[in-house]
Amino acid sequence: MKNVISVAFFAFFSLSAIGSVFAQRGSNQQNPKTAADERKNSGATASLSTNSPAETDANSVSKPDSTIAPVDDAQKHYDSGVALSEAGKFEEAIGAFKQSLKLKPDDPQTNFILGMTYSKSKSYQEAFESFKRAVRLKPDWAEAHFRLGMTSYVLGKRTQSLSEYKKLLELKSPLAKVLYRIIQEEDGPAAGTETANTTETISLVRPTEGGTSASPGSAEKDQNSATAVIEPSPNSEGAGRQTVSEQQPLTEIYKVGAGDVLDIRFLNSATSRSTLFTVIGSGLIDLPVAGGPMVVGGLTTNQIQDRIAVELKRRAVDEGARVSVGVRQYASHSIVIRGLVVNPGTRFLRREAVPLYVVLSETQLNNDAGRVMIMRAGTPGQSLDLNDTLTLNTTVLPGDVITVTNRPQEFYYIAGRINYPGQKVFQTGITLMQAILAAGGTARENDTMVEVSREGSGGRLITTKFNLKQIKSGEAEDPKLQAGDRIQVVR
Repeated sequence: MKNVISVAFFAFFSLSAIGSVFAQRGSNQQNPKTAADERKNSGATASLSTNSPAETDANSVSKPDSTIAPVDDAQKHYDSGVALSEAGKFEEAIGAFKQSLKLKPDDPQTNFILGMTYSKSKSYQEAFESFKRAVRLKPDWAEAHFRLGMTSYVLGKRTQSLSEYKKLLELKSPLAKVLYRIIQEEDGPAAGTETANTTETISLVRPTEGGTSASPGSAEKDQNSATAVIEPSPNSEGAGRQTVSEQQPLTEIYKVGAGDVLDIRFLNSATSRSTLFTVIGSGLIDLPVAGGPMVVGGLTTNQIQDRIAVELKRRAVDEGARVSVGVRQYASHSIVIRGLVVNPGTRFLRREAVPLYVVLSETQLNNDAGRVMIMRAGTPGQSLDLNDTLTLNTTVLPGDVITVTNRPQEFYYIAGRINYPGQKVFQTGITLMQAILAAGGTARENDTMVEVSREGSGGRLITTKFNLKQIKSGEAEDPKLQAGDRIQVVR
């Protein structure tokens, strides 16, 4: 699952942060003699355009202020690494950044960009170490703390991720809410925060000496800046569909979950080619055109369509967007079936609930299958008879474990004026007349009175009399027997 999380977040987040370095490189080429002065000047900025929740628009990012000698070998390796990253040659870029760090190991900027390059190459443990060095060298760099928190989240280091969240709160950075919204799905609400129900605009500034990374009022500077995780809005256009889906039977709806692969198409765009998005463990997909991470867990495909369309309209991307959302691969609603079936194993439901007969038709019962046990979290197991039609209509839910077993051998007992009395094997559905014929029939043709005794409440027998002559003529019903019945032909 961590690989899925990695693809969902960092393929998008890392790309945007590397863009800031590319912009710096372009600026250096236009005015080579100012490359060293740029680092001296705390007001120098780099342009960054991205859809990532952790980045901003033009002129919103400044490089760390440090006094550096004119362009040296460390700077040359750094610039080479930036160029290689831009060309997608991540391994070579990593080598160049390492060479730069050998000459200047205490440069937070180089450690940070090395971490971003590791993230793009999906080497998240190495990225974690690089970001950790960057925040140690520059403790008030909010973006580095954010990246460290994100990488910790991907690696399952929840304590570290929450620690970076708290550090962002101390720095009064708007990135604190972004990180909180990403990790809250699994960790629950963090102390001292409030969950916002709307998306918010965030503008970031690179660290400067002696100050925090977020400037006052930066959140209002650019209406096209990055947004936080897109969450449900109480007044969204999809609210109506959500109410309808809640009223529908569980056998008619499917709510998306972690592991599902969604097929999202924009029907009125230049191309309707589908793009596949995997839902990660916290119920998110990364949809750059709609502003980044979006919560889809627990929603139907219709509700997801509505949410995407509303967000595109809100962001003025396409007011008349027609969105189609389907499930390409079902992977979140799993059940396990085992025992006397031809195809045992894990199966994935395509509805919130399905009748048992649907599952059994796919797995195919063995000939000697007779009973089924359904184990469900929080409830005692149910042992059901497969010959009962009500059993086949039993609802199966995600997480159920189904075990098919053979029927324990059961008997009925017949005595009295019968040709072959004794213990007989019981089969579901056998009637009184069939039982008498199976025992060789009555000893005399005129023997017509039969008593059937059956165990009642408290272990006491309840005896019922039947007239075989009336049953044969159709005047009386031929009763079905139960396992353990005692039959006696009296006269």
